[in-house]
Amino acid sequence: MALPNSGLLPASFRGVPFVVNNDDIGGGRRQVVHQYPGRDDPWTEDMGREARRFRFRGYILDGSIRFAGGPVQLQRALLISALERSGAGTLTHPTLGILQVCVTRFSVGQELDAGRKSNVDIEFVESGKRNFPSILSSSSGLLSAANLAKLALVVDGVRLIALAAAAGGRRQDMSVTAASWSSKAIALGSDATSLHRLTAQLPGNYGRFSAGGNAGYSERTSTAYPSDTTVATLVGIASGARVGIAGAAQTLMAAVATTDLAYAQDVANAIVAMVQALADACADPADAIRLLEQVIGYDPGRTEAGTMIGMAIGGMVRRAAAASLVIAAGQYQPTSANDAAVLVQRLVALIDAEATIAADAGDRETYSALTAALGAVVRDLRARGANLAQVRTFHSPRATPALVLAQRWYRDPSRAAQLVTQSGVPSPLFMPTDLRALPA
Repeated sequence: MALPNSGLLPASFRGVPFVVNNDDIGGGRRQVVHQYPGRDDPWTEDMGREARRFRFRGYILDGSIRFAGGPVQLQRALLISALERSGAGTLTHPTLGILQVCVTRFSVGQELDAGRKSNVDIEFVESGKRNFPSILSSSSGLLSAANLAKLALVVDGVRLIALAAAAGGRRQDMSVTAASWSSKAIALGSDATSLHRLTAQLPGNYGRFSAGGNAGYSERTSTAYPSDTTVATLVGIASGARVGIAGAAQTLMAAVATTDLAYAQDVANAIVAMVQALADACADPADAIRLLEQVIGYDPGRTEAGTMIGMAIGGMVRRAAAASLVIAAGQYQPTSANDAAVLVQRLVALIDAEATIAADAGDRETYSALTAALGAVVRDLRARGANLAQVRTFHSPRATPALVLAQRWYRDPSRAAQLVTQSGVPSPLFMPTDLRALPA
């Protein structure tokens, strides 16, 4: 974690923060030197960039709310657990942002005379992703902005729960509020995993009624599943997604029941995981946006949710939903410049409202992160929308089949499916006389 007021990002690995005194970055180029008999000059072949290596020297501090700290013994155990876990993890670098890295070595000091400070020395090496490139890994920075917003809400959420507990907040109020939000997430998960929504991601073209809410220009939409995926396979995927959401909700309730209210990072992390499990269950990014909007607009309607500690829980859930909205917006495929503009207006209203609430509450980290995330998503959608056409109104003297209109307007009968999808008519044989569609 960066020092206060330094303007740097809070350093953390797998969500566990630590203070950074200084860091080093090592790298270079992979060069192969070819030397040939009878020739004095070698040929040096550049094979690409070396993997970057990062070394951090810093500390963790006992009982510092500003650094999201609790007892130093607990912080040390959490950090060691995160560092020893297998595979790549998310590192928040103070100056380079979000990175995927693997741990090569670390040392965590321990003062046996009941000291309040524990020194850390950690070395990482960057780790590339195995998945295919997407809009979220491009220079738009949407994934990085969303992750920073999640980290910020954890920091501010831990502080708010600690302040509420110090002011007399009860664990019972927190439990009732968390149970209300968990029930809402499970109910929305059933909506997200209904079979007619999951079939939107089946490979191939199964008609506009199975195209989902984000089919792009036609009935076809990108799919995350292999080409041999069937409806029976989707049933298993839906069951797994519902179990994942229910498991995340149970983890939240267990954390609420056992956490130390002076340092409730496990509660904050469980909230982020539950909301992300709901977003991940959506096969269609349009569905993800729709359901996350419902999360942000949800009111538990319980007296306990209106207490200081209940409001801290609700605020973290809404902010986690706002961060997940940024990722869903990056996956969304606008059908036109108008569609992109409408989505920008929806997201600005939602995320800006949460940022304003954070600013009014004095949550500086969350306000800055949400504002940056909103800027990133607006720039991304405007850039993609600028390359799309504006919709216009077409007029036909009588009800005409979609194939005829596509040939008449576009000289391309294959775009008939696009017209049917945009109009939403019951039958493609009888298109409306006035229709808003993309120009030729």
